Order: sequence, then C-alpha cells, then structure tokens
Amino acid sequence: MKGRYQTDYFFNPNVNKPIEQIWDDIESYTGEFMEEEIDLHDKIDFVIPIPPLNYENKIIKGVFFSQGCEYILKLFPDLKKIFFAAAYTMWSNYSWCDKADIYLACYENKEREIYHKNKYQNKKDIIFVPLQDADFTNEYMMAPTFNTPKTIDVLCVSTPAQVKNVPMLANALLEYKRKYKKILNAVWVMGVKSDKKDFSDIREDYRLEIKKVKDIIKNEGYITIIPFVPYIELAKYYSSAKCCVLASLFEGKNRSINESLSCNTPVVLFKEHNQYARGNYPIFSENSGELADYSSEALCDSIHKVITNQKNYSPRKNYLKFNGRKNFVDILTSYIPYYKDIVDDYSKTKFHENLWIDLAVQDNYQISYHDFLYNKNPAIFHVRGIKNIASLVKFFYSRFNIK
Repeated sequence: MKGRYQTDYFFNPNVNKPIEQIWDDIESYTGEFMEEEIDLHDKIDFVIPIPPLNYENKIIKGVFFSQGCEYILKLFPDLKKIFFAAAYTMWSNYSWCDKADIYLACYENKEREIYHKNKYQNKKDIIFVPLQDADFTNEYMMAPTFNTPKTIDVLCVSTPAQVKNVPMLANALLEYKRKYKKILNAVWVMGVKSDKKDFSDIREDYRLEIKKVKDIIKNEGYITIIPFVPYIELAKYYSSAKCCVLASLFEGKNRSINESLSCNTPVVLFKEHNQYARGNYPIFSENSGELADYSSEALCDSIHKVITNQKNYSPRKNYLKFNGRKNFVDILTSYIPYYKDIVDDYSKTKFHENLWIDLAVQDNYQISYHDFLYNKNPAIFHVRGIKNIASLVKFFYSRFNIK
C-alpha cells in the first residue's frame, strides 16, 4: 500500500475540482501489496479463476489475479507464458503494476479509462475489466442460512477505519429514534480480532473511531459491537439482518455489499458512494436496496424504507443475474479476445458452461471446472503468502515444462 491517502474525500460528497483532477487524486494511492512491504508478503493472494490447460494438442493460458501482482511477476516472470496476469488494488484506483495484462478496475468508466491510458501510454494495451476480488464472492457459501429469523434491524460489516464513516451510521440510528420513536437493533461486525473489552490491543486509529461511535450513542444500546466473526459464520449474520448499511463515500469495491446481497439481504448506501470512480456504473442491481442522500436523516429514512418494506426487495435473485463466480468468469473472458479466438464453441456469456473447458480442466486437474471454480481443491485454486505462491508456481511450471 503506497501513496497519499485522500482523506478530503472521506466525508465530502461534492468535491469542487475538475473531474480529471479528481481522477488524479484517486490514482495517488494504491491498495496493492508492494515488494518493500515485507510484513504484507504473507497476505498476498494468488487466485486462479481460469487455470492453464493442455488438452487435445492445444495449450490455453489461464488467468490469475492478485493484489501483489507486481512483486509476483518480478519473482516469477515466466508465469506470463501460461497465465494472463490480472492486477487489482483494494482501493478505487487503477493498479500501479505496469507488467499486468489485465486491470480489475472495479467499475466500467470509459471516460476515466481513456484519460488514464492517454496519460500513461505504457498502459494503453492493458485490458480494463469492471471486476474486483470482491466480485469473486462464492454465492453458495454466502447464501441465506436455513430457517433464520430477521432479528437484526441494521447490520454493518466494516472495519473501524476512518474511511468507513461508521459514526455517520451511529448518528442515523439516533435520528431513527427521534423520528420513528424506536430503538433499532443494530450490530457492527468490525472484522478485527481483540481480546480486550476496551479494544486497547488494536490500532490507535481504530480505537478512535470506536470511541467516536460510542460517544454518539452514549452506551444506550443503539448498536452492538462485535470485534470478529469467522468468515464461515458471516452468512448467518447477513441472513439475520433486515438490511446491511455501508456509510462510506470513497474506498475500494466493498465486499460486504456482495456478501449481503448474496445472502438475500438488501443494502443501504449513499448515492455518492465511489461516485468519481464509478461514473454511471451502478452500485447494485434494481430492487436490491436503497441509495440515500448524504445526511444522517436521509440514511435513517432509507433504513426505515427497507426494514418496513422487506417484500419489495429481491436482492439475491437480482444479484445472481450479474454476479457470483460463474458470472465473474463470463465477464472476465468477454473482455479478453484471446478466449473467443481459441476456445472451442466459445460463447462469451457462458464460459463457465463450455464443454471443452470442463473436459480440459477434468483432464488436467481431475476435477470439473465448476468444482475448480468453487474451491473444491484450494491447493491449486487460491493460496496466500509468497512461500505458498512459490510452491504453486512450481507445480504449474512442472506441468507446462517451464524451467
């Protein structure tokens, strides 16, 4: 992670600058993991949505994506003989990795992309795809849990970072009591491990945000703070909630939005969420939640609309029309001309159903493509940390005779 954090955008929905200058501001920080950040090397992901294939006298390149793409390609440059390298960043900027073939760019914003490629001529041939790792949510793991009553009015799954703007949600909960004469059952899952009731063992900036929230609600039971929930248990929290709220204005592509919608829980966000990165690209599909104007009262009103009109929303149904892992690979390959030219009977909207691909994956890895995509063999699908990545690279090099 490198560059200048744009804190001016965290709480300002109307930045008074030319759009090109705003785009430059977005690019001034990246959420990628760099070579010099040794403490992050064990957290670098290496995910393979499409494996390389050798079948019927035809070799086809796969795709891997990583938030440490630049460092991985420096260590293993020959990966590009059998993979397209897709770089992503846990922010709304475009990757800083010049050697990547693909940028997972969060959103499709053609004007911003053209501006970026004109400014950085060395990136003119990189393929920009409107996806990010958050879009690779496993829609079968993140699914409604059986017979789960809606006991939580408002769920927030968010770190206590300043950028997440959780105090705004706390103010909206107070406003709800004033306006609708009811205290909502709100739960904040922070995703931060802590063994102390006062959270004295976590980062100072996180503690400051928690204090801001507590000072607003004054320990009157407006919100229950849960430090950490194991990922495998998160679906139950989403399924228990009437809505999931994200109060941030400016960040990367948020994972909790995808997880909530996949669990059939509508979401509430501000209309201005990532507006300068998105352009006109939608945050979520229709009938999946509400977008509020930027104020605690407007957020409160949108929450009320969602929790009192639950039958008006079909978030999972609408989410799965365009999202989930099968749609992820269909969208990804539709942006890469290579696959249309080389895969037998290619159909750009149904790559995940392609018979040749399924036969080839089974022949190469003894698993169906569907099972591969849904992590039935994680050792060859998703590893984390440079040592584990090196072992997996060695496996692929041996399979494809790369020395």
